Amino acid sequence: KLPFRLQAFGSSAIKIQDPCRGCFIFRAAGGLVVPMAGIKVAVIGPGMMGRGIAACLAAGGPHEVMLYGRKAEAAEDGAKKARELMSFLVDNGVASASRGRIVPTTSLAEAVQGATFVFESISEDLAAKQALFAQLESLVDASAVLCTNTSSLSVSAIASGCQGPAAERVIAAHFIGPAHLVPLVELCPSDRAAAAAAGKDPAQNPVARVRAFLESVGKKPVTLMKEIDGFIAARLQAALYRECMHLVQRGVADCAAIDGAVFNGFGRRLTEIGPFIQADFAGVDLVQRTHASFFPQLGSYQRDVLSDALVEQGRLGVKALKGHYDWTEERAKEVMARRDAELLRRLQVDRTRDSKL
Repeated sequence: KLPFRLQAFGSSAIKIQDPCRGCFIFRAAGGLVVPMAGIKVAVIGPGMMGRGIAACLAAGGPHEVMLYGRKAEAAEDGAKKARELMSFLVDNGVASASRGRIVPTTSLAEAVQGATFVFESISEDLAAKQALFAQLESLVDASAVLCTNTSSLSVSAIASGCQGPAAERVIAAHFIGPAHLVPLVELCPSDRAAAAAAGKDPAQNPVARVRAFLESVGKKPVTLMKEIDGFIAARLQAALYRECMHLVQRGVADCAAIDGAVFNGFGRRLTEIGPFIQADFAGVDLVQRTHASFFPQLGSYQRDVLSDALVEQGRLGVKALKGHYDWTEERAKEVMARRDAELLRRLQVDRTRDSKL
């Protein structure tokens, strides 16, 4: 049970007042719980993803975002860079009118005590994450939702680090990098969280609560109905890469031609139209006939043989200045600048569109 006072609010919502965490609105039609006043949020891990997460949460509302790092230098540097990212969002008109603050700390207890949501973003090591969640269980409030930003580990395995009821509030909240510019967050409950939430009021559902909060700060979350390795986005990227690799291996085209076909072709419409929407517009009967021809010809590799060969040659990508392509530092920076400029432009389009709803 949450320490909320309930009050009728029109015909489609209930006003939920929590004296410790501000005011929430429960919208019956959408099953959402939206924070209306500032709350305390914790981000664990001051690295590249952690500071991006902190920046977008603080830029999205008047929230106190605690950024935890084990070492003072790392926490301070992460907070400094997170504030720079937040300033970038403000300067480009994609931040909330009422913004929060980012506070570095080396005390895990200070970071998470009183926090409504905790977002973990440490290294992709199962034992390390389990150990962290075991610590969090003894420090957080009884209603706090614990989110892991894992991209490849089982959220249920991570949740097993909690021995008590906190495991029922562990979910995946997977941000896509760069986190301050990409609106998608993939949400997936652990097995125990899904079982505990079944049939309960959305106000007590950890996924619904996190989804509503993320929407309130401008993110575009999607919710998985069941857990699967890689969630949605990473699996789709892997499937596309596998077919790109297949075309290279068969000598059909080189990397430049394939990349060009993506970002100059169907990739242009993916910002507005996903695969199933596109199939409906093309005609499902036409798609059926096309796929009947294509599907048997698609690559079915069980290993990434192209990357295997590149790694063996020491071609590790931009960090080594050679991968699928040869790179210079200047060209890599230019490509990243173009990417970020386009991501920013899309955020500005989203914000203009959302303001008219």
